[in-house]
Amino acid sequence: MSKIKGLSAERIATRLLESRGFTIVSTNYDIMEDDEKVAEIDIIAKDADDTLFAVEVKAGNGDVNAIRQTYGNAKLSGYKPMLICKGFSDDSARHAAEKLNVAVVELSEYHLLLEPEELENIVKKCVEEVFETHGFLPYTVELQEKDKELLQLISTSNRFKDVATTLDISEKTLGRRIQDLTKRGILPKRSLSFKDLKQCAASILSRRAIFDKLDRIEQLLS
Repeated sequence: MSKIKGLSAERIATRLLESRGFTIVSTNYDIMEDDEKVAEIDIIAKDADDTLFAVEVKAGNGDVNAIRQTYGNAKLSGYKPMLICKGFSDDSARHAAEKLNVAVVELSEYHLLLEPEELENIVKKCVEEVFETHGFLPYTVELQEKDKELLQLISTSNRFKDVATTLDISEKTLGRRIQDLTKRGILPKRSLSFKDLKQCAASILSRRAIFDKLDRIEQLLS
């Protein structure tokens, strides 16, 4: 499965879960063991009863390997397993899901039930998320120097923990600083993986640099 196809499937899966009353807690969630990444879960979602699900997304049909991966990652995280895919590849996959209690949600069924208005809303949401991830937010908020420093550090770090260590603050304090950027409209309101956060921070800084150059050119012309 190509990276682009996989990301598209994940965005559609996110909208599907939200339409069914789930809350998206995190995306591209890393499972760490002794500071080492041992697995990644596509989506962490919570239902109306506050039950957490480790959700794997597959653009095609779900085979036995996909069922096993979903079950294994859920066990590592301590959450309930769920696989979103186009359907079972064969009866073996269906039996494996039943035996391991893996909830399987079929994308194909969801697409067939969509009304035009729902499809339009999903497309709109997906386009917005793509633009947000690449830093193209429709904001007019001025970046302060401390904002630029934080975004620069995020864009050049490998992990959330590394950013906190460099700033000599706790991860909780760092989380509050990022929430402040979100409240001020600098960062997207939706949950981002650190990888997407890095990309977003880099794009925002690049865009800001271009605007600064345009401002200087305008001043010179004046």
